Amino acid sequence: MVNNSIATVTALLLGLTCGKVLGTSDLAAVRTIEDLDKIAVFSFAVMSDNNGDSPKNSTEFARMARWIEENSDKFVIGLGDHVVKGSQNSFLPFLAENKWWHDHFYPNVADHENEYYGVGQWDWGAGRKILDVVDLRSRKDVEIRPNGAEYYAKIPVRDYTVHLIQLSYPDEPEDPEEAFKPDSREYLIKTIQGIKKTDKDIIVACAHSCYGTWIHMLSKEERKIVMEKADLVLSATTHYFMRVPVLGYGDHGALCLNTGSITNPRFFSPPGYVQVHVLANPTRLVAQYILTDRDKRELQPSLYAWLKHVSGKIEPAPFRETERQDSAAAQ
Repeated sequence: MVNNSIATVTALLLGLTCGKVLGTSDLAAVRTIEDLDKIAVFSFAVMSDNNGDSPKNSTEFARMARWIEENSDKFVIGLGDHVVKGSQNSFLPFLAENKWWHDHFYPNVADHENEYYGVGQWDWGAGRKILDVVDLRSRKDVEIRPNGAEYYAKIPVRDYTVHLIQLSYPDEPEDPEEAFKPDSREYLIKTIQGIKKTDKDIIVACAHSCYGTWIHMLSKEERKIVMEKADLVLSATTHYFMRVPVLGYGDHGALCLNTGSITNPRFFSPPGYVQVHVLANPTRLVAQYILTDRDKRELQPSLYAWLKHVSGKIEPAPFRETERQDSAAAQ
């Protein structure tokens, strides 16, 4: 389900001023995505809306899986709609057969999961069974709520900790207040407030969403807590990658992204996934929508690439300027 308001949100996004890119010496030297790989402390991936597709039946998914492996991404966050009723869903046997994906994939319970495992997209929480496909309960530092559909995972990587909060907000029921339960929002706020954040703590809050974003569903007070403490706020469902603008925050606060679709893009959005490089001194996140309709993984231009300073500002990643400088030098 996609609301027509996505066009309005997109227009707001395109109307935002990008501001001045913060120049840092390490990023100034980046000319290829391999350069970025080398200076990153680590990286991880985010994918959504594959609708049961896997490397077994999708060229785009196969490229993503290969690039994730080649770059040694530490884990993959899912934003939901990973299965679809009435399809072969080769993704499920893929998760069972591929040990790395089985052990490092963190799925979201969304409307297609509810429909696949339950009686309809509105069957809130029925999709919880997808968490059992990856034996999520057996993983260290994963706390699954009693509702079985939402969880908080602490993912240690070197001396960093990624705090992942997965909420269930399916497309149905049609009333967003029923789909994105007040109890879910309370859980989000309590979990974030309970994190003792340092510059080595990265907070990622996720929900599939009904209209392509969920941050606007929060009260003003709740939104303030999330925007000022979280680093990434991720959503999906529209199959269209974009940065979600949040009025009143501009170039500061959490970086809010709709994560697009790896195999079923819409609205002229290309197929892709989000790769996040974590940089040190200071801690920053480079989040890019990596296009999988290309033969190789590439640096992405603005609107597809963002630089988030942990507990600090958001800037367009400077790769577009890098391209211009290289082009000018070549002439």
